[in-house]
Amino acid sequence: MKRIYILLSMLPVGLYAQNFTEIQTGMNNFYFSAVDIADVDNNGTLDIAVNGAIDSDGDGSPDATYNEVYRNNGTTLQPYTDLGGDVTHLGDIKFIDFNNDGLMDIISTGLSYLDIVNYKHYRFKNTGVGFVREDELPGKIYGSLEVFDFNHDGKQDYAINGTQFAHGGGFRNTVDFYQNTGSGFNMTENWADGTQNGSFKVVDLNNDHLLDLVIIGSDINGDPVSKVYINKNGTLVHTQALDSLISGKLEVADFNADGFQDIVVAGKDANDDPYLAVLMNDGTGNLVVHQISSEISDASLSVGDLNNDGYYDFIISGDVNYNAVVKTYVFNPANQNFSEGTITGLYNLGGPGMIQLFDFNNDHHLDVLLGGFDWANPDIPSLTKVFKNDSMEQNMKPSAPTNLNLSKNGSRFNFTWSGATDDKTPTNALRYEIKVGSTPNSQDIAKYIVTTPSWFLDLDPAIQNVYWSVRSIDASKVYSDVSTQGTLSTRENAINKEKELVIYPNPTYDKVYIKGEKVSEAEMYSMEGRKLNTTLTADQSIDVSHLPKGIYLLKLKIKNEITTKKLSIK
Repeated sequence: MKRIYILLSMLPVGLYAQNFTEIQTGMNNFYFSAVDIADVDNNGTLDIAVNGAIDSDGDGSPDATYNEVYRNNGTTLQPYTDLGGDVTHLGDIKFIDFNNDGLMDIISTGLSYLDIVNYKHYRFKNTGVGFVREDELPGKIYGSLEVFDFNHDGKQDYAINGTQFAHGGGFRNTVDFYQNTGSGFNMTENWADGTQNGSFKVVDLNNDHLLDLVIIGSDINGDPVSKVYINKNGTLVHTQALDSLISGKLEVADFNADGFQDIVVAGKDANDDPYLAVLMNDGTGNLVVHQISSEISDASLSVGDLNNDGYYDFIISGDVNYNAVVKTYVFNPANQNFSEGTITGLYNLGGPGMIQLFDFNNDHHLDVLLGGFDWANPDIPSLTKVFKNDSMEQNMKPSAPTNLNLSKNGSRFNFTWSGATDDKTPTNALRYEIKVGSTPNSQDIAKYIVTTPSWFLDLDPAIQNVYWSVRSIDASKVYSDVSTQGTLSTRENAINKEKELVIYPNPTYDKVYIKGEKVSEAEMYSMEGRKLNTTLTADQSIDVSHLPKGIYLLKLKIKNEITTKKLSIK
């Protein structure tokens, strides 16, 4: 197996300093925590679900399993609803809209202090005003959950990896697959060989629109495992063995913006030594190991654009000789290396814990949710904290996709789109949220995120037409406006509309005119993302004579569609 060792770049271009400020919240301090982030009440801000344990009597040690959802009001996080005291920790939690009603439901797995023998997993339905428990099932500990649509029917499936105790059969490590039928779930046991203290990701590695599998951790014999499975017409086929790890975490991002998903992994190797690497995708789904020197154990990971250059970076928390550390690694596109960044304001919390990058206050910059042990405190408490990114740099939201194209072959609907751009993130690195419904502006057929500008759904033959739209997502996890809604009949209209929109003259030196449909809003930005002082007049022209020579971005709004054009001023 080919392996490349990365020397951390010492070039100034790779360095950056970022300051964070703690936000006071109403969150509990969780032990052995796992989290997921989504908008549970559809108010436009991101909320948090936590799986973990708490110290309920204040004696300095965890004694109660507790899962809770926290609602974001834009300035802080407050308890929204708890999922009960007999839920799970030492496991995982994920949001999933399992009934396609537009409300994020929840699945969780682990064990409870009320029953430490029978591991459980639960499904909670979002009622719009809270959550109700719908199912209580056998679960796993020391594992993880992933949500995805494996068979492209628009219904969100999930899988659980980890350790399970089967009465009479002892312990076993499996990845169990739960296929969403629309009225329930069908479980496939041992969908793939599972691991404990590991991680897995279901992701399209070779851009064939079929979801593949990467998994790490310890197998049932305690032996280290790292495997890649490629999806061959619905069957997962083992194609690659990576550096074997006895534990670790995985996250997915297109670091080098080549259009193929890469993976960052942090864990421990077979000798119990810390391990950190980026697995770069060679464009065929084969992962090439780029190892980074690291001393961090019990690591947690999250990916996103940390220095506002449009490229994915990653943040890691964990321990170095029982000293808690939080570090950032910034991708430098010029030399294809990672540089360790400089951060201030973050509290050092170590593992086992969690870390998540998310835009808490909708300012287009990534904030930090951090949980773990405070090893510097003699009482060694586990804390949960949120930190706001203090960056003042501008980051525009990406433009909405255009050129929506939908074709149908039997019961297969093929969706493609193009035209999305961003001021920072290269087009190849954009992700997309696709929403499909049976009526205008609905999402009762499908809504989830994909990593390619095309997708397909295999739907019930009774469905003859759909209504769909797409939003693009940049590396700072900022969403575009919603694209124009498409149907089978709107393909040609959408293409013609894009062709009719013209800005002229281009290049210009005094005025630029917009020809085509009526533009309701027009904004101009520098290539660095700074909004400029310009005015759209009644004749659909903009005076740019006061601007220096250079390349600019002109953002135009026509009805519900946002289009971005480049303009040269000479």
